[in-house]
Amino acid sequence: MKEVFDYRDDVLFVDDLALSDVVKNVQTPFYVYASRELVRRYGEMRTAFASVSHMHCVALKANSQPALLRPLVSEGAGAEVVSGAELRLALEVGFSPDRIVFSGVGKTERELEKGLAADIRMFLAESKTELEVLDELARRTGRRARVALRLNPDIDPETHPHIATGVSTAKFGLDLRSAQEIYTRHGEFKYLDFVGVHSHIGSQITSIEVLGRNADLLAQWVRSQKEYGVDLKYVDIGGGLGIRYQDESVPSIHAYAERVLSAFSELDVQIVTEPGRFLFGPIGALVVRVLYVKQLYGRNFIVVDAGLNDLLRPAFYGAYHPIVPLERKTGPVVTADIAGAVCETSDVFARDRELVIPKRGDYLSILHAGAYGFTMSSNYNLRPRPTEVTISDGEFRVVRAAETEDELVARALGVAR
Repeated sequence: MKEVFDYRDDVLFVDDLALSDVVKNVQTPFYVYASRELVRRYGEMRTAFASVSHMHCVALKANSQPALLRPLVSEGAGAEVVSGAELRLALEVGFSPDRIVFSGVGKTERELEKGLAADIRMFLAESKTELEVLDELARRTGRRARVALRLNPDIDPETHPHIATGVSTAKFGLDLRSAQEIYTRHGEFKYLDFVGVHSHIGSQITSIEVLGRNADLLAQWVRSQKEYGVDLKYVDIGGGLGIRYQDESVPSIHAYAERVLSAFSELDVQIVTEPGRFLFGPIGALVVRVLYVKQLYGRNFIVVDAGLNDLLRPAFYGAYHPIVPLERKTGPVVTADIAGAVCETSDVFARDRELVIPKRGDYLSILHAGAYGFTMSSNYNLRPRPTEVTISDGEFRVVRAAETEDELVARALGVAR
């Protein structure tokens, strides 16, 4: 498959536009996204699941840029939200309430009320206490809430421990025994309709069999609950399908769909997914400028104008991202660390990378940064969050301007601007 970001005559392009043309007009650092590729990837996922009733609820935690979400709304996507603000944004950009699911282990009463008022498809509940609170809020407001219990099946997803969410040491979901007790006594919740079951076991998973085991468990759960008068109509298999950052062997979306859907071949249910990284990861990059090149005890450092406040994944997870120049040059290849500008030792985007040493003012692109990039950014060191740019049909558009130092200082001083 053709790379989203590819070289033509040693110049890095995306969707028929040279990134070197963008940096002439947009100050670094900035995120850049290939809009058409996002829609193509969503279409590929929709085709892979075409044999069953399905709803792909895009994970806003991965990327909540409205300019990317609106085309997905037009394609019929749903939304998976994890906060009140994400719910409001989903509604504002056009996601239909009956195509929104609300996840999260710590939903506040206000967030639950907002979900009730919007009449969303279902809440993905993670504790008995959450169900009790939701039941009481529904009673007070004269509404009913549709819910699916989130199971924690204690399946090792074979991924980084920080993004393994379906293991016994994680905070997410209900253990199987507790979930069964709730389903058995579901009638005690007078204002809740138990319509589904859910399990999301982690992120950046590259094993089809691991994802298949989770699907098998959910299918068995649907069958077993009929005994207790619970007719589960929706099965949310979560997200988690990995992408290739370095040398991972990643299954295709069609192979993934074939394996997980085989578990539900005899069941009359709608399959819900929560795609995030698969959709957004490969279509985005963080473009940075080289500030300084230095040596320290014989080690080469390339210092750029971005930091962990812009892209947290390398510092937080030790994540690997390919880093390439916007314009390839010839010269001696050296080993260097590519470091950020934030005052933390962990603020390094790459260790021991082999590359032609750049000069001050050269530009680099940190690839596969479209998921969990801008959404995890912050103002640490009182640094402005970066610009976001979309590219489509050979043209770019600034869809979110960078914050300014004046705005940050005014906010710190409590001055309205």
